[in-house]
Amino acid sequence: MNAVLKSGFLLAFSLMSAGLMSKDRDFSLSVKKAEAKTLHFEVSNAKNLSLFIYNDSEGELYAENLSDEGQVAKSYDLQALAPGTYYLVAESESKVEKYKFTISKTNSINMDKTPVSSITKPEFTISGHMVKLHMDGPKYPVNVSVSDSSNNIHYSGSKVAEDGSVDLTFDLNPQFAETYTIRVEENGNVFNKIISFR
Repeated sequence: MNAVLKSGFLLAFSLMSAGLMSKDRDFSLSVKKAEAKTLHFEVSNAKNLSLFIYNDSEGELYAENLSDEGQVAKSYDLQALAPGTYYLVAESESKVEKYKFTISKTNSINMDKTPVSSITKPEFTISGHMVKLHMDGPKYPVNVSVSDSSNNIHYSGSKVAEDGSVDLTFDLNPQFAETYTIRVEENGNVFNKIISFR
């Protein structure tokens, strides 16, 4: 199956026979090879995974959502892309990984086998008006703020991971505001969660 990408290049992909589900709850991306101007990689636990290709000058060039729970083999034909630096981003509900690849003037592709960044997203558990925030393994201090729709700050602080995680609980009383925004920032990466009691 082929799909025309936004920038005009073609994406060719094939699904491998579903393998055994990994014990990990999240995806794993493995760079296989790059030849000519075709990039090959595999993703396990690909359910609800979004893939993006972008560069700094043109922004997003392609986006795709995967739903297969098993292992997916992908081949991206990048013939229409000019020489330069690009990024492949894989994003699930709980993490984001970014891989750098370059296309040379001779049309060869070189892709890093390890991500240039890997970020664990915060998890939120809501019970009534109590909200628990959990982050596994942040490498940098985590700055958290809670504000309401009138921009009143109800909490602002910085946390360093203790025992490998950050855990905070907030009592978001709907008598004070119907909507709250929890802003979580780690090393320049920002995640916002809007909680509404309407």
